[in-house]
Amino acid sequence: MAIASSDFVRLVADLCRLRRGPQDLPHSPTLLAWLIGAVLALDVSIGGLLGDGGDALAHSLLTTGVVLGLAWLELALRGRRSRYVQTATALCACGLAISLTQLPIAALIELPAAGGADEALALGPWQALLRWLLLATLIWQVFVNANLLRHAVEIGFGFALAHATSWLVAYWVLESLLFGKAA
Repeated sequence: MAIASSDFVRLVADLCRLRRGPQDLPHSPTLLAWLIGAVLALDVSIGGLLGDGGDALAHSLLTTGVVLGLAWLELALRGRRSRYVQTATALCACGLAISLTQLPIAALIELPAAGGADEALALGPWQALLRWLLLATLIWQVFVNANLLRHAVEIGFGFALAHATSWLVAYWVLESLLFGKAA
């Protein structure tokens, strides 16, 4: 099933609004490969913009590996491996959309102070609000992943939400073990 780019954007928007599931995407390993490349490129670019360029690729590979690996494991354990390409495509596409939403928020939080480029701004009310907004986008991403998992594995939303939350915890634990710090 071929899909026009404008239809794909609308579909991803619906996925991010929890209105559709990964089964609505085409089964396209090529599209999945392109999306994985786009996720890695965007993460490295964001890391460079925010001053984390050195480890950005490693962090992106870890994040992508955890999410896609645990999604594959979840589908395999439930005997639904044939749904993996569409599920992984949905996870990557929604991850891209949410990362693009988080980028301006994170950039505003990290603006240098007027006194000098190396001096970070004191946490003012706007930055505190932006940090809460960034946290809200992280929670939104967990809900989106849970919705995608719910559709792919055919489980209840609460159970899917617990699994998607465990993916985030798994990432944080692995990041702490591998990089010596939490996100």
